[in-house]
Amino acid sequence: MTFEHASGDLSGVPGSRLTDEQALAAALLAAAGAAGLSPAAPPVAKSGPRGVAAILLCHGGHVSLHALPEAGRCFADVAGLGQIQPQRGLDVLAKRLGAREMRSDARRRGPVGQPLEPERP
Repeated sequence: MTFEHASGDLSGVPGSRLTDEQALAAALLAAAGAAGLSPAAPPVAKSGPRGVAAILLCHGGHVSLHALPEAGRCFADVAGLGQIQPQRGLDVLAKRLGAREMRSDARRRGPVGQPLEPERP
């Protein structure tokens, strides 16, 4: 079984979009749908002393973001098992948030060929 994983740095995002917790939750749900993920629980978005964190746990994956509203930037992550399309989820997040730029990276992840050696005392 493989994992499909895409992450992106979004910039030029209006700060007001990154502080609207309800809109962030809706964006996570839309991104999950676009990627082919099924939510396992309602999305959670919380503001704190180091920005905003939002996550949607899905069956076999997740959609998350960490934002700095004052800088208009966020990091987004979409990952899941099997035949999903995480880049589509990232594209939806960028559009919903109104990002002017996105730098993204996508990877297929799978089983490790060799076991790691345990740390020695």
